[in-house]
Amino acid sequence: MRVRRASGVERSAGAQVGRGVVLAARGGGRIVLGPTAIVGDRCELRAAPGATVTVHGTLEERCRIVARSAITVEAGAHLGAECALLDAGPVFDDSEVPVRAQGLRAAPILVAAGAVLGPRVAVLSGVTVGAGATVLAHSVCTRDVPARARVGGTPARDGAAGRAPSAGSGSGA
Repeated sequence: MRVRRASGVERSAGAQVGRGVVLAARGGGRIVLGPTAIVGDRCELRAAPGATVTVHGTLEERCRIVARSAITVEAGAHLGAECALLDAGPVFDDSEVPVRAQGLRAAPILVAAGAVLGPRVAVLSGVTVGAGATVLAHSVCTRDVPARARVGGTPARDGAAGRAPSAGSGSGA
């Protein structure tokens, strides 16, 4: 495990961390690994200044979590190999201004207890994956996923009806 800026990393006694893990908290950013956290080999967790990454669930190998706001993985949640959670994305407010000049907009991500994300799932800014939900492999979550829902695709949609998740979900980004 490689830790950058160790003052921003809190690791509980029961947390399991694999080989080659990068924990990087900059400028007041925090990374919290709870007692039930399992972080697989070569995962990367980064917290920008003022951001918090909290992990109580399981991350399989090569997962990447990058926070500019807050990202929480609750106990019992499971992220498959190579998942990416990114809580910030580009702003597209003015078509006359280049995207790179418009900055980023950050919103918290929550992966609730018992949620399962398949391999290579991406969860974008402002999304909540509800308790007990399942996100199929290679999916991109751009909207909230209701509790106990099963979604998949790009963007992730209700697996049974082929429509975007909406019942009981918020306004995710």
